[in-house]
Amino acid sequence: MHEARDSAESDAVDLPESVDVAVVGAGVIGCAIAETLATEYEVLVLDRSGVAEGATGRAAGVITPTLFYGDHPDVARHANEFFRAFDGTHGFEFTTRRRYDYVVEDEVETARERATELAEHGFPVTYLDAESAESEAPRLRLDDFAGAVRYDDAGWVDPYTFAVALQRRASERGARFELDREVVSVSENAVELADDDVHADHVVVAAGFNTPDLLGRSLPIQPYRTQCVVLEPSELLDDSFPIGRVGTEHLYFRPEHNGDLLVGGSHDIVSDPEGVSQQADESFVRDVAVTIPELVTGFEDAGLVNGWAGVDSATPDARPILDVTDGVYVAAGFNGLGVLAAPIAAAVTRSHVTGESPPFDLSPFALDRFATQDADFDLRTTSDVGR
Repeated sequence: MHEARDSAESDAVDLPESVDVAVVGAGVIGCAIAETLATEYEVLVLDRSGVAEGATGRAAGVITPTLFYGDHPDVARHANEFFRAFDGTHGFEFTTRRRYDYVVEDEVETARERATELAEHGFPVTYLDAESAESEAPRLRLDDFAGAVRYDDAGWVDPYTFAVALQRRASERGARFELDREVVSVSENAVELADDDVHADHVVVAAGFNTPDLLGRSLPIQPYRTQCVVLEPSELLDDSFPIGRVGTEHLYFRPEHNGDLLVGGSHDIVSDPEGVSQQADESFVRDVAVTIPELVTGFEDAGLVNGWAGVDSATPDARPILDVTDGVYVAAGFNGLGVLAAPIAAAVTRSHVTGESPPFDLSPFALDRFATQDADFDLRTTSDVGR
């Protein structure tokens, strides 16, 4: 959680009448898109608040492209390679760490097949029985589980630091960031603000759940609320403690550098995303307090450090929309995986804008993959992906 603005941010000044590319949204997606386009284009980024002050600043920053995009190996490889290459840029750090996804008995066959398939594509993924997983990661408890899928190419980042690093490199390349600017609507070549208008050859909207309203049309996107808490165990976690996910509990966890544990979960569709509480619910905190000691040792008397909630946007298949509609480039519906998918969104948007050959197949992100554009659908959470 970060409230302070980056030093590069300044008071509002006159906007240019025209730019090559206008990006609406200064979250991690907008910053990543600006970073990749600023080498060739005059890029203007607009946001009603500040860098990473929306969903990005409330994310957990878990990075496992192989899990969520392994069925499209080139997509997963692109993201994996980006985080390792970007490590060390403007203070950004990618912390590599093994990940264990707990598997119940009914999921064993599917988990084994998935691990084998991913390994055949060259990814370091292995299925382990419960005893082997606990032997490798002694603080994990798998008493009620059959085993776990281990990902050796996972890691985590601080989302705010990542977004700011992208913003700084975009600025170095010439991108201009104008914050505290309320965008009212967008069209193919124009951005309408409350007090100004900007013409752009290309307009990109990366504004989360606000994207349909800015476009003035329906999209298969729903806002939903997620929650996180940070726990302090009686014995701090060391540098070998892994990332974990328990899909049956709709929970995931990752260590903090100071030895605490971040736990995330809860997926609730909301009708008023602007008005929901940004604090973790007492009921969620209680559920975590009961469940985590059953999954990880040393948390029976854990202390609560803090907790928060944020609103993200979901699509019917838990993958983002990265496409052009009504002449506007859309990057929305990241299902809680915006930080992980930032380099993917940047690559797809760059391909659309420049006409360059994309580094992977774009069809998984096309808007027309959905039979309807309505926002009325059953939520499929990322807890269900890869299970």
